[in-house]
Amino acid sequence: MIRHFTAKHGAALNQGNTSMDRKRELDGALVNMVVKDLQPFSIVDDCGFKELVALLDPRYTLPSRRVLKEMVVKRYEEEKTKAKAVMQRVEAVSLTADMWTSINMDAYLAVTCHYVDDSAKLATVLLGVLPFPVTHTALHITAAMRSLMEEWGTEGKVTSIVTDAGANMVASVRSLNLRHALCFAHSLNLVVKKSLDATPGLQDLRTRARKVVAFFKTSTTAKEKLREVQEQMNRPVLKLIQEVDTRWNSTYLMLQRLFKERQSVGAALATLKTDVRPLSSEDYDTVDACLQLLAPFFQATVELSEEKRVSGSKVIPMTKMLMLYLYDTIGKTNHNTAKLLGQNMVLNMQNKFDTTESQTALTLSTLLDPRFKSIGFYNQVHATASVKRLTALCTQLRKNAQPDTPTEEQPSTSAQPAPANVDNPSSTGLNLWETLDRDATEARTARNATADATVEVQRYMTDPPLERSKDPLAYWVDHQNVYPNLFKLAKRFLCMPATSVPSERVFSKCGEIVSKKRNRLNPKTVEKIMFLNKNL
Repeated sequence: MIRHFTAKHGAALNQGNTSMDRKRELDGALVNMVVKDLQPFSIVDDCGFKELVALLDPRYTLPSRRVLKEMVVKRYEEEKTKAKAVMQRVEAVSLTADMWTSINMDAYLAVTCHYVDDSAKLATVLLGVLPFPVTHTALHITAAMRSLMEEWGTEGKVTSIVTDAGANMVASVRSLNLRHALCFAHSLNLVVKKSLDATPGLQDLRTRARKVVAFFKTSTTAKEKLREVQEQMNRPVLKLIQEVDTRWNSTYLMLQRLFKERQSVGAALATLKTDVRPLSSEDYDTVDACLQLLAPFFQATVELSEEKRVSGSKVIPMTKMLMLYLYDTIGKTNHNTAKLLGQNMVLNMQNKFDTTESQTALTLSTLLDPRFKSIGFYNQVHATASVKRLTALCTQLRKNAQPDTPTEEQPSTSAQPAPANVDNPSSTGLNLWETLDRDATEARTARNATADATVEVQRYMTDPPLERSKDPLAYWVDHQNVYPNLFKLAKRFLCMPATSVPSERVFSKCGEIVSKKRNRLNPKTVEKIMFLNKNL
């Protein structure tokens, strides 16, 4: 019977196995498409999609909407289990957290986790997008964060957490007893906005610039006229950019684009019937002078918002470079408005970043970045204190790494042997010197650990700095045997991001999911889709 089945039906059996493998492959691709492209589950009911699938593979039967959702949930459980297994092997992590409210008025708490993986590369895992139906108090945020860290096994591994300056977030991090780092992008945003608002004349200039941009944004005739003028002048066709109150970089982009297209805008407005007047040549001189002050702040915001590169170690050096640039530019400019803006920016920078070089996580990450070390500090007194802190941590690592071996009693070399019934431990069973010997051994061990740690740190600090374009993590891979304890500390502190932008990017994706077309999605389903979207 077996011979008959194999001879007559073996090919059909193999074809059936191939079909099942093919179906699993296509099911997996369908789930990937839904979560990566944020497609609704109802796509399997769309006529055009059905026709496309039938044309690509007529043998494949699309699952129903309910079955597709079950497939997504199953994939979520599988990927979450894998991610948790990876997190168990990680020694140190850094977190970012932020809050968001959807168009359905459902609140969410997003927490991202950053670490250095086994291959010494930066890695990111979205721990969760938690539905947050309760009030956004520090107590509730603390409870949610603690529960999430327990679930993922990150307790005791968190070297820092990056959030905005919201009072509830700051209080929550304090309650969790974690090192807190304020989002550098949020801090720069506050510095520039306060400086712009405090500079006489700039508020009126920005208001008139917004009117010009709004006119070309809302009028079809004006938009087409601007395009015609740009083509006649053999210039690239560029649209104007409108300012958004919550983001200072939109102010920079608005003024930059308006200054670049000033001739096209002026020519277009001259031929249109409108009461909107273009900016004057004096206005554009002011814009040009102010843009020179704002340009490095825009560059710093963009550079430190990256997720795939070491960024936390750049906060202190970047602050130093911004301050030096402001001082240099203020001294060179002859424009009064720009000079006042620069002075306001210096004052706000000093107030906002006064304690930056005293924060443990930021200072250690700067020292452990071979591109910066102590030269990244503005104040060398703070740099010296940070080196001492790094040496202390390195000493502690050396002490923890030393095996606890009991000391053996050494034979006495004294010329006068002790009486057998008084000082000889073998005869009385009493070791009178036990406590002192133990203390002496510990003192010798501590001295050796401190001396070795000091040598390791000093050798590292005296090495020439790495080129700024090089990867600091690649440097540590090459030098892990030369500086073994510093390598461990580098993996702890170089994973810290400079901003909470990773959490904000999660919510940008969430805004695409929770749309008018998908306003019935359950918050738990949103969490599963976002987890797969960020972690696949």
